[in-house]
Amino acid sequence: MATPGSPAVPAAPLRRALPLLVFLLAACGGGGGGGGGGGGGGGTGPVVLSTAHAVWLDAGTLVWPGTSASYSYRLYYSASAALAPVSTGVSGADNAAGDALTVGTLSTALQSQYPQYATAPALQVPAATQSQIATLLRDQLAIVQYTGSTPTAGTAVQIGPVLDAVYSAVAAPVALGLSFSGADVPTFRVWAPTAKSVKLNIYSSAAAPISTTFDMAQDAASGVWSYSAPNAGWTNSAYYTYSINVFSRWAGSGGAMGGALVTNEVTDPYSVSLTANSRYSMVLNLADAIARPAAWPGALIPTAAAPTDSVIYELHLRDFSVNDGTVIPAADQGRYLAFTHAGSAGMQHLAALAAAGLTHVHLLPAFDIASVDETNCTVPAITASTGSGTAAESDVKATQNTDCFNWGYDPLHYGAPEGSYSSNPDDGVARVKEFRQMVQALHATGLRVIMDVVYNHTSASGQDGKSILDRVVPGYYHRLNGNGAVENHSCCADTATERVMMAKLMTDTLLTWADQYKVDGFRFDVMGMIPKSAMIAARSAVDAIAAADGRGHTYFYGEGWDPDPEVSAVIAPATQTALAGTGIGTFNDRLRDGARGGSPFDSGAAMVAHQGFVNGLCYDPAGTVGCTGDASDTAFNLQNRISVGLAGNLASFAGVANVAGVGYTGVPQENIAYVSVHDGETLFDISQYRHPAGTAFADVGRAQVVGLSLAVLAQGVPFIHAGDDLLRSKSGDSNSFNSGDYFNRVYWDGSANNWAVGLPPDNTGNNGANAATLGPILDRALPSPASQQATILATSAAFADLLRVRRNTNLFRLTTAADINGCVSFPDQGAQVHGLIVERILGAGNGTCPLTSSGTNYRSVVVLFNASSTPQSFTIPAYAGKLKGTVSGNLYLHPAQIAGSDAVLQAGWDFSADATAGRFTVPARTTGVFVEYN
Repeated sequence: MATPGSPAVPAAPLRRALPLLVFLLAACGGGGGGGGGGGGGGGTGPVVLSTAHAVWLDAGTLVWPGTSASYSYRLYYSASAALAPVSTGVSGADNAAGDALTVGTLSTALQSQYPQYATAPALQVPAATQSQIATLLRDQLAIVQYTGSTPTAGTAVQIGPVLDAVYSAVAAPVALGLSFSGADVPTFRVWAPTAKSVKLNIYSSAAAPISTTFDMAQDAASGVWSYSAPNAGWTNSAYYTYSINVFSRWAGSGGAMGGALVTNEVTDPYSVSLTANSRYSMVLNLADAIARPAAWPGALIPTAAAPTDSVIYELHLRDFSVNDGTVIPAADQGRYLAFTHAGSAGMQHLAALAAAGLTHVHLLPAFDIASVDETNCTVPAITASTGSGTAAESDVKATQNTDCFNWGYDPLHYGAPEGSYSSNPDDGVARVKEFRQMVQALHATGLRVIMDVVYNHTSASGQDGKSILDRVVPGYYHRLNGNGAVENHSCCADTATERVMMAKLMTDTLLTWADQYKVDGFRFDVMGMIPKSAMIAARSAVDAIAAADGRGHTYFYGEGWDPDPEVSAVIAPATQTALAGTGIGTFNDRLRDGARGGSPFDSGAAMVAHQGFVNGLCYDPAGTVGCTGDASDTAFNLQNRISVGLAGNLASFAGVANVAGVGYTGVPQENIAYVSVHDGETLFDISQYRHPAGTAFADVGRAQVVGLSLAVLAQGVPFIHAGDDLLRSKSGDSNSFNSGDYFNRVYWDGSANNWAVGLPPDNTGNNGANAATLGPILDRALPSPASQQATILATSAAFADLLRVRRNTNLFRLTTAADINGCVSFPDQGAQVHGLIVERILGAGNGTCPLTSSGTNYRSVVVLFNASSTPQSFTIPAYAGKLKGTVSGNLYLHPAQIAGSDAVLQAGWDFSADATAGRFTVPARTTGVFVEYN
């Protein structure tokens, strides 16, 4: 269905930001070498081994969807991968006659576990074959279908599910990767149940070209290979890889003949650190002093009493400091150590926000990624442009795949820090220690740390050089389609987190970040690609770590967009509606699109036409819209969607009309309230399209504050894109994942905001489609730099005032659906005004409000969100006679705004009351918060 609150949005299965999806396709190259089959052909006759239509589910059962009991079936295998299609079936099998499979019905248990195969005939494996299963799963496999003795079809076999059935119960509890005995002696463990042999390669240093090799031993029950060193000589100095001899369907001539035996030298999927560009894993004990900065971990910040006490600031690690030369040495700019310079403009800004009420910094991916060359990336000289100039665009496009910038949604190793942010990528200790120093510095500033994690895909699969998991256990870690090719619904090579050992890898690496790096929360990319059950299990495990060291709990949230139907057929996904009641947060696209207008699918002229609440819809229209003033009114529809978002986006909230299906949360902490995020245009940029030409820069700034207030004052968890409080611009870039430092620049001093610095690269997102529309807007006249800075700083100060308002009273931080349903209302329902939303929140003991928690401070709160271009008044009869400024029953502007930065609000607000009325007034483009004292 279309994204709620998005006029003219095409139907789409994913309620996600389209620009990020385009980024992922570009960044990952559509799978990077995965797939291995769908190419057709594969030999003579009806047998095709380049595809794998059959799936082995458990030791005794295979399925081949679409087959029929009217045929007979035989399983063939070859330890040397010699199977080849011939007109009579296959040649090269170790069992030349094949093992006969009988056709039956899938068991009830398997139908429940694999609903996508519920109607498929079951091919039953004979007992003698089952007794050899551990050996057979290392072999090349094929099934041939016959009529009599004539082959009518043949296929290779997918083995992911049966590997779980045979090994996972024993393998799941095993500590994989590195572990250390009392004297710091390392043991290496890798799960490779289909390998014929595994060798451990030890490199004496990061630069060593030759290794010393040791045979590893396999535990038959778990499929885990291990080797224990004779002493501690390698610990914290040596590096290692594994050489895995294994059959891979992706190997050989494009997999056309069904694969080949290969020996893959790979790094450890459980690597804790690496050399530059992930060449070798490091034998590093994270608990040792060498990897710990002074006084690590320092004073840990207890988790907020409730997740709704949180305010999150989303930040790209390189953006934070690469252009901040205030006190940060050049060697630290764009790196982990930049956060250790407390006097820098960036850290001073974060500290000021923390003092006002910010609680968390969300870091875009900082685990080991594939897209940046850690040793040879460059910081290119970009020709500065103005307006719609294209010189900067040309320079960025020429260098975007060789520079040091990328968002990083292309995982290589989930549990190791990224090396390009380290002072020395080739030193495995440095990146670990420096990541910890970054966390320590943010904690010292009063800010908790959230990591952006990407478990829904890998950067590549198959035999690609950047494929780790698929070269260890081919065909297991990724979700395969009916042809046996790796699926790419999330962008690249989709992972199969429904598999036990993939879910284990996710949970284990999350535990590493929470325990060893004291990370306080996790944001999940395309969470709808992950089973809900896996998300809940991972959160439970991570919460236990946080509780053990006194931090309480961690916060989990992510993109809960609905996945493609092919994914939903396989898993019960972690989507917005499915997660209701779990406490796991999801991004609220309803409030986002209502505030901004349109949707992430807009391009070209629609960027101007699809106005939203904060940029002119109906009160300052850019064109003909449905401003009817009745129940069909376009603006009122969007305002109602925003109101539901302000009420925690609860499915149970009934205080707003005509919004069926908008609310989806079960508890308010599941509502991530936001108006801007790293993907898509910044709030400033989208509004530059949609504010009518001639809108004053100062008014654009005031409108931005109203937009940010919708997130900051919403029930739930506010989420702010870094720099939005400073009118951050990317010069209209709709997808800046690979647009370099130039278009992603942040000015922490407010001296500029990066608007009109040239057309953004036309090879990402919607930038090419938008160029003709964006160009003339970029060329509009701007006020003087001094005037721009004054507006930017005023916006920042007003945002800080809003943080103080939220922190001051828990009426904006309610924790239960019952409190919101009983205490929050929208008095403007039935009397709506274009560009105005009126909210009332009752305090403890006021009327029918069930609220009993302390910290409310006020008998009630009234908020006027006035995005319109004129002052607005609204009368609430319940406040008639409650005189401003009296000791008993008085109402006043919130103290944080009375003593705040906004002189326009301070001069223009009013609360007038007499025997018959209680009228509230706020200036144009202003959010005013009124409080009733007890």
